[in-house]
Amino acid sequence: MQFDWPTPDEMIYRISRLRRLVVLAVAIPVTVLLLGSLIDPSFISPDRATMAAIAVALLVSGHVVLFPNVPLETICLSIVVTVLAVAAPSIRALSLLAPPDHADAALIILVTLSVLAAGGLMVVLQCVLGLLMTVGPVLRLRLRASIDVPCSPEVARRQFALQPGTRRGRILTGAADRNGFFDVAIVAPQIADPDDPSQPMVVRVSAKIIEQTQTHQQTMLVLPNGAVTVTSERFQAHDGGCRVEITELPGDFTLGMHVMFWLSDQQMDNLSETAGLISGTPGLANGLAHGVSFLSIAAAVLSPRQPVTDQAE
Repeated sequence: MQFDWPTPDEMIYRISRLRRLVVLAVAIPVTVLLLGSLIDPSFISPDRATMAAIAVALLVSGHVVLFPNVPLETICLSIVVTVLAVAAPSIRALSLLAPPDHADAALIILVTLSVLAAGGLMVVLQCVLGLLMTVGPVLRLRLRASIDVPCSPEVARRQFALQPGTRRGRILTGAADRNGFFDVAIVAPQIADPDDPSQPMVVRVSAKIIEQTQTHQQTMLVLPNGAVTVTSERFQAHDGGCRVEITELPGDFTLGMHVMFWLSDQQMDNLSETAGLISGTPGLANGLAHGVSFLSIAAAVLSPRQPVTDQAE
């Protein structure tokens, strides 16, 4: 999947939208550094701890700006940076065991090995945290969000609420059957299709409108795994436009999924994407951004694929 450099507006949006993730990812290593400087100044001086905290904040912010759709990797990066910070004095002390003439070379080798080990640790952590995020009982917690858009409630309802036989952005719906169910296809540009990596993933669900008025719609979604999600949307005239309020009750969210959904502010990102369609502004939503990760780029650099030869030859 192609990597796209962010525009200044996208940079601001991503840091703003992923602010909770940034705060958490910065807090983990910064807390360790500052506590270490207070408990044992020989571990790291307060001045260096402050500078390191600033460097970590810039590193995490840069990661979410460049890779906005891999929040789990951002958390893993934070943990790995914390481990490296704790191990740094030991790495320096170990390099001093080498002969004085080779101490600098030994330090460079140890730092290089530490960085490689950190990359491996990130891969392991991402697998472990990804597994932990999906285990556990399903928690039926309501998700709420609201946004103001410059249009009438009727226009907002047509854009935000699912309707049979329509196309809206990256969402395409089919005709309703005699039971009121209709197919919904959602293109996920940040996820590659496992069967055809050159194409984006298309997620398919079934939907049915349970209740509908001029200012309210309640929709039931049947996910591929059989879980049922209920979405309630209200559209009220507000200050020359419309306020859209959405409440969702996911049918397959574990505690870890709820936490990750909240950290990435996913619901507001979805609303911002549709609001951009209404206002005609360029799409800044993370749901429209690429899904390239730092680890995928590192893997491509360290283990590049051979070019595909002509099948006719």
